[in-house]
Amino acid sequence: MSTLTIILIIVGALVLFVLAFGFASPRLATMERSVMINASADKVFPYLNNLKTFVDTWSPWTEKDPNATHEYNDIATGKGAFYSWKGEKKKVGEGNMEIINSEDNKRVQTSLFFKGQGEAKAGWTIVESGDGVKVTWDFESDNGMNPIGRIFGRFMDKFLGPDYENGLNKLKKVVEG
Repeated sequence: MSTLTIILIIVGALVLFVLAFGFASPRLATMERSVMINASADKVFPYLNNLKTFVDTWSPWTEKDPNATHEYNDIATGKGAFYSWKGEKKKVGEGNMEIINSEDNKRVQTSLFFKGQGEAKAGWTIVESGDGVKVTWDFESDNGMNPIGRIFGRFMDKFLGPDYENGLNKLKKVVEG
């Protein structure tokens, strides 16, 4: 067997392995993080339901790329509120977020678009708990039939989880402070 044949067999085997691993990976990539906040739901909700407040006060990505630009539509809060961002590709990239559902003091759901990476859904849920509330920030991306996207989805918790934790801890400090 020639060297070229051996190289082609190895490359072919690697491609087959990546495809098999990708298609064996879950189609949906999900992740969530929670924090307890010593405040009422009506005190926490405005920080979730206003995207400008999110960006300006507790978004974990604002500190990652303070030079990123943000543009907002005319709807300040609730369903239809929209903003887009553009920053350094390796820090925050480019995309947009829109509130697609808002239930007072309970839930805010968003639709996300990341340029070059596709769409996702995310949101915050508030649940009364003792003297405060539990805020859960969730994320879901449907990677369809994309084997590379499915593989990436397996590591979503590792990639996105620390940012969510940082953001929720900032939210806690802002609301309680």
